[in-house]
Amino acid sequence: MAEHKPLRLTRFVVRKLFDEFDHDITFSDEGHVTALIGPNGIGKTVCLKLINSLFSNNWSFFHATTFLDVKFYFNDGSVVVVDKLINSDSDATDVSDALGIRFITSFKKDDGEEIWTPRSYDNVSVGSRSIENFLPFLTRMSPKTWIHDRSREVLTLQDILENYSDRIPESVKRSLVDRPTGRLLKICESIDCHLIETQRLLVLSEDDYRGLYAGSTLTISKKAVILKNIIARELASYASISQSLDRSFPKRVLEQGDITPSQELTDNLAKLDALRKELMDVGILDPESDDALPRFDKINESIAAVLNVYVRDTRDKLNVLDKIKNRIKLFKELMDNRLNPKCIVVDKKNGFVVSRSGTSDIPLEKLSSGEQHQLVMFFELLFELKKNALILIDEPELSLHVAWQKKFIPDLCKIIELNQFDVLLATHSPQLIGEWEDVVVELGDVD
Repeated sequence: MAEHKPLRLTRFVVRKLFDEFDHDITFSDEGHVTALIGPNGIGKTVCLKLINSLFSNNWSFFHATTFLDVKFYFNDGSVVVVDKLINSDSDATDVSDALGIRFITSFKKDDGEEIWTPRSYDNVSVGSRSIENFLPFLTRMSPKTWIHDRSREVLTLQDILENYSDRIPESVKRSLVDRPTGRLLKICESIDCHLIETQRLLVLSEDDYRGLYAGSTLTISKKAVILKNIIARELASYASISQSLDRSFPKRVLEQGDITPSQELTDNLAKLDALRKELMDVGILDPESDDALPRFDKINESIAAVLNVYVRDTRDKLNVLDKIKNRIKLFKELMDNRLNPKCIVVDKKNGFVVSRSGTSDIPLEKLSSGEQHQLVMFFELLFELKKNALILIDEPELSLHVAWQKKFIPDLCKIIELNQFDVLLATHSPQLIGEWEDVVVELGDVD
């Protein structure tokens, strides 16, 4: 049976963006990285946001952006077209209640089309409750807008849903966000899309959400907590399979038939020690003061039978941690190359800390903006993505000196080998794309 290929976006086309530009972006298969270059004002960032809006159900961004039509092409033959509704269009139903756009989804030329028009966000109350009940730091200005009590930023409902989604109950969100139907819904749910924007280092604290004080929490600090929780979750899986194997250990020892020869058993034990040491080196397992087993030259069959089962059990237990181990190793490798002489130290208690020569910890907020940008981005790509995700990165060269820009795409490819995702990035940096001309798509005239 042929392996089912995950859905991928292979081409994006927008016509008359800002009433002026036509852009046709074909995604590269070379390392699954595509880079957009072009002059300011030509719409590189807007292209990223249009793509992200499809998968994040941000229909209002299509409504607010000027274009003739937008087309999404997928590797299974599906095509999604987004265009604008015209009030006099005799085919459009309930135009007065629509958001002003429609989605036309097709699979094959002879398979018909599905047309869907999202409704507007005029009615934002849910029963007797309004959006302000869940976000007390917002004040309603009009039926469609709110103002943040501290920052004084004016927000639409879509802004609120994007920035404060975790504070709104799921039942309320479902009533506020119009969900697509049929084939379009399946497409939107099949690709885990993330937009990494230029401002990605600061996250509002709990008190700041409530407007109590003008403070902020660094994204980098939250990442350390996330890694701590990931390690705890993986160790819980390790403990679960350990308990299961330990329970059946006597039975499996008694069922042993042929005994593994002494030299092969010795080699297998040595491999286990090496694997265990790797897990200790990356901070997942606690260091041990001595070897798990003494060296031996001869062994009787009874002991060999026990150790034979021990080898298989231990290998099965440690393999549970293999995925997180590989990600932590690459995370440390990428960041240690950039932080030298500082380094990343991973442990179960803190998640990770930055240390200078292994002697003293450096507060994460004391890292340079470039170091923080790289750490946050690499962390998200290694630890927070679903397989076969689509990552959109706006200006990854921000705060990076030339040496880091040159190694960005090669390092990105190393991460993709582990996690299998696609990347579309927009950049102004010739150093970043370097020798990677085959993954570059030029928008407009490029000098």
